[in-house]
Amino acid sequence: MSFLKYLKMEIEKKIPIHIGLFGHIDSGKTAIAEVLSEFISTAGIDAHPQSKERGITIDLGFTSFILDKFIITLVDSPGHADLIKISASSVEIIDCAIVVLDINKGPQVQTGEHLILIESLNIKKIIVVINKIDLFSKNVDDEIKKIREFFGSTIFGSDVPIFAVSAKNKVGFENLKTGILNTINSLQIKRQTEGSIIIPIDHHFPIKGMGSILTGTILNGTLKVNQNLEIIPVKTSGRVKSIQIFHQNVDIAKAGDRVGLNIKGLELKKVYRGCYATNNPRAFDYGNILEVEVNNNKLFKPKTGFGTQIHITIGMVTTSGNIYPYYELNGKKIQTTVSNKDRGFRAIILLKEKVIIRKEKNIMLLSRLDLPPTTLRILGSAVLVKIYKEPPLLYKYKTKQGTIKNPNHPQGIVCNGLAQSAIGAKKIIGKSLEPPFTKILDTFGTKGAVIVGIKSDGKQVKKGDPVFLKELRSIRLKNI
Repeated sequence: MSFLKYLKMEIEKKIPIHIGLFGHIDSGKTAIAEVLSEFISTAGIDAHPQSKERGITIDLGFTSFILDKFIITLVDSPGHADLIKISASSVEIIDCAIVVLDINKGPQVQTGEHLILIESLNIKKIIVVINKIDLFSKNVDDEIKKIREFFGSTIFGSDVPIFAVSAKNKVGFENLKTGILNTINSLQIKRQTEGSIIIPIDHHFPIKGMGSILTGTILNGTLKVNQNLEIIPVKTSGRVKSIQIFHQNVDIAKAGDRVGLNIKGLELKKVYRGCYATNNPRAFDYGNILEVEVNNNKLFKPKTGFGTQIHITIGMVTTSGNIYPYYELNGKKIQTTVSNKDRGFRAIILLKEKVIIRKEKNIMLLSRLDLPPTTLRILGSAVLVKIYKEPPLLYKYKTKQGTIKNPNHPQGIVCNGLAQSAIGAKKIIGKSLEPPFTKILDTFGTKGAVIVGIKSDGKQVKKGDPVFLKELRSIRLKNI
């Protein structure tokens, strides 16, 4: 049996696992991937020309290695603050994460940002790798204790597995592999091999003599050679001529497999990262006016006001828009502002462009990329509640202030300033007022004055005291 045939048989027997590789710029995570990996896939080991020119990871890279019964794909994400959108796009396809630290620098701002990103999108298991121990002159065990204290303040806890390595000298990797194996053996992953084929496309390119090539990870379903796939939302389609898993041709691939697809008849120029290949377009929604349930992260400090600009990552696409937090009162959506002390809220999001969203597992990441990279910019995650064709009606309270003109008039307490005319005064009869006043009882005179009630608790009011009327006004958000 040839080596290639043996390799193909081995790969087909292995269980696919996808591990996201995160870390601050210059922490050495790509060097770690290079030591671990046996197969280089799409854009692996900084294949992008600008990565080589700038000396940093700028795109998603995919490399793999076999470990026991598993075929493990490392999804290498950029660590640079300006490229957090690309890092976010990887989270849909990973099962757990490796977080790399430079032992000489410890946890940094983007470390925290990556942890929030991982937590927000429900990745439960992480492995911490501290790199560059060959350049560290102090006691490594003491440094590990400090790092455990840091992780003790996060959802992942101080018992997170930590491994010290030198990628440069290839030291510590056997222990790391044992740790990876222990972690993935503890995962409870159920692949959905039945139903619709769903493949988020991460790379696409032509190969001379072959045609259009798409690469991605199958999230759902089972794919066979000669099946037809539609690329949404760009509405181009084609027949699958061949399927490769780690450069080996296969006839069938299933959920969990990372694949390269040669598709005949595709209009490749239409395709972009974030499109999906599927045999069932009805498994997706499409829109730009979203009602969502937000799980905001407690480490995100800025307030989220009504209309705050945000970036939203859905699958492998990040776009911008505005968020409108609200609370419900008597069936009406009332505008509000959310602080980091508030846990969870509803909101309407208006996006600048329509996006494709899976009907199942439609979790999305919300971030504030307008903030400086020296702050944590991941607001949290959200799940879709509803897609609107037109923006829904929201409401806000408008406060008017009047003043007491005469607290002792025989007809009652006279107030000026809440209306500008007798007609206006008639319209606000019966409206509730802020305590100690109760409501507007009647008009007074012809210039907009009104008679106001007061609670019967003996409280005295005097001329010039303020009176506040809160009125609920409707807001029609602009459909961008």
